[in-house]
Amino acid sequence: MSRLRDWFGGRAQSGLRRVSIERARATGPARRRRPIAQAGEKILAAAAAALALSVLLGVGADLTPAGWFGLFALVCLAVVLFESYLIDFRRAALASLSRVVALAALLVGVLGCVRAFDELVGLDQAAFLPLAFASLVMALVWGRARALECTVFASVLIGLYAYLHQPGAQGAGGLVVAATGAFVAALGAAEVKRRQTLVRLGLVIGLTQAATAGAFLLMDQADGVGSEVIGTLVLLGLEGLVIGFLVSGCLPIIEDLFGVTTDISLLELGNTHEHPLLRKLLLEAPGTFHHSYIVGLLAEASAEAIGGNALLARVGALFHDVGKLNKPEYFAENSTEARGRHRDLTPEMSMLIISAHTRDGVELGRYHGLPQAILNFMPEHHGTSCIEYFYNAAQTMRGAENVSEASFRYAGPKPQSVEPAIVMIADAAEAISRQMPDPNPARLREMVHEVVLKRLMDGQFEECPLTLADLARIEEASVRVLSAIYHQRPTYPKGRPHPLDLSQPRETRTPQGVGDARPVGPDRALRGDGA
Repeated sequence: MSRLRDWFGGRAQSGLRRVSIERARATGPARRRRPIAQAGEKILAAAAAALALSVLLGVGADLTPAGWFGLFALVCLAVVLFESYLIDFRRAALASLSRVVALAALLVGVLGCVRAFDELVGLDQAAFLPLAFASLVMALVWGRARALECTVFASVLIGLYAYLHQPGAQGAGGLVVAATGAFVAALGAAEVKRRQTLVRLGLVIGLTQAATAGAFLLMDQADGVGSEVIGTLVLLGLEGLVIGFLVSGCLPIIEDLFGVTTDISLLELGNTHEHPLLRKLLLEAPGTFHHSYIVGLLAEASAEAIGGNALLARVGALFHDVGKLNKPEYFAENSTEARGRHRDLTPEMSMLIISAHTRDGVELGRYHGLPQAILNFMPEHHGTSCIEYFYNAAQTMRGAENVSEASFRYAGPKPQSVEPAIVMIADAAEAISRQMPDPNPARLREMVHEVVLKRLMDGQFEECPLTLADLARIEEASVRVLSAIYHQRPTYPKGRPHPLDLSQPRETRTPQGVGDARPVGPDRALRGDGA
């Protein structure tokens, strides 16, 4: 509450802000729980997964009918407990039926690979199970936390499989080695932003597996370490390296298969000198390109301040206005004659031209193969906000009672996640800051606060998990970046213009009687002929 009072403190003189405080207290943007798949769909998917896992676990184990029933009951219990955990702590994993199916398919696939490995090689070589590959893929697709949780669940199922098919302690050490490599893969995938990082991580996985297997082999080998033991350790080390190379090479396939965008792909997309759409934006709409670049800096700092995906926010900001390429001359940042062009149009026609850039951006992005995570920024960075300039112009022209505000709003949708909401704030703050005659820190802070309040009151953050505390941090980060951008260097003392003050017109800084008042360049200064 103290932070909330600080955020609004000192600003209660404005009637708009007093109203906003009351509404924020009553309906603040509390973290909304994402909708999950329908109950029937979840039950069906969980039952199908439990049945498939039971078949994979039990086939070949020589179970009686009662044993099959017990196995199915045990697997169902494990699935229900895991699903309950996800509902409470990883609700986004169950946001849609496709995600539930993908998670179930991955777990079934892991157990299917274990069974195939058992049939081809045998569980006595369980140390070579490529569990680290599955764990690394899950970490890249869903993040480290969910990868660790799925690895734990898969390890329990694999342990149950070993119990059914190979009673006793044989192969237990190998399963521990494979599980250790999987945990290292999940933990080590924190900052994977280059493909060589995957290779280095694969080397770490291999070394960890070799060290773990060496410990078990030393406990089992009473006669010391022989060449066979050394060969096994070398092969385990090479296996981890192969996993790193394999995941690096299969990354595009993994992204297409699971519909995700990894940090590696985001960095490649954010290369402003290489991506054809960004180069086109730079050449044909340079004002929009510069605006998007600054918005990217603001969005990155804001996302870092609240623990969001800073890289996604920056790259999404670079592409958020590419739809303006269709009619760049109608946007003020690209042409000084933009306002004149709009004077010749009705407010409704101008509104259609301006609002079309969100739809056009999605079409251009799809044509250039942009991932859905980036396409979402294009319609969501305006949400359903109103284009007030043309709305007010229409009211002046036809009367307020004859103009519908809904017809001057963007089509939406509202931001569905934190990063597009951040870009929404940064987009407006950057555009307004350009028009400010004296963008000092105090005025920038006031402006950013007004921007946030306006969108908060308009309900633009209702469908994304932003809190008031997050908005306060976004404000601070935005003001910090804007203050650095508009920071002015110390000027020359007032009075007679200095000959070297190039910020003044040439005729005002030319000394009387001196015909050549060119500034002293470094080459002339070094020669001693600076006059």
